[in-house]
Amino acid sequence: MTRLKTDMLVAAAIRTATSELIDCVVVRRGNAEAGAILVHIDTLDGRHRLLGRSLDFDGTYSWRPVVAGEAGDGWADGETVEKRLARETDIDPDAWVLGIQDARGRNPFDLL
Repeated sequence: MTRLKTDMLVAAAIRTATSELIDCVVVRRGNAEAGAILVHIDTLDGRHRLLGRSLDFDGTYSWRPVVAGEAGDGWADGETVEKRLARETDIDPDAWVLGIQDARGRNPFDLL
């Protein structure tokens, strides 16, 4: 199975977000070949979510919350998400970070 380079995958997500009227920007540019991708979603009502791409046992990728949040559902306040995001990028300086502002909380990678 051929893997897409990270920069190509991010570009596809941005194009998809644009076509779906989702505000999506690259906050941090990482390694173009194989950098990790983190997605910070802001629903504009105080809820934030930080998602990371993970490889499942069956070889497929899925998006999992990096921050559990108080209710354990992956939604947290902006400060908590920003702190965790800073920690994640300190650990992995090659990571990409996408910033999403969408009232419906959509992840453009799920729409690909």
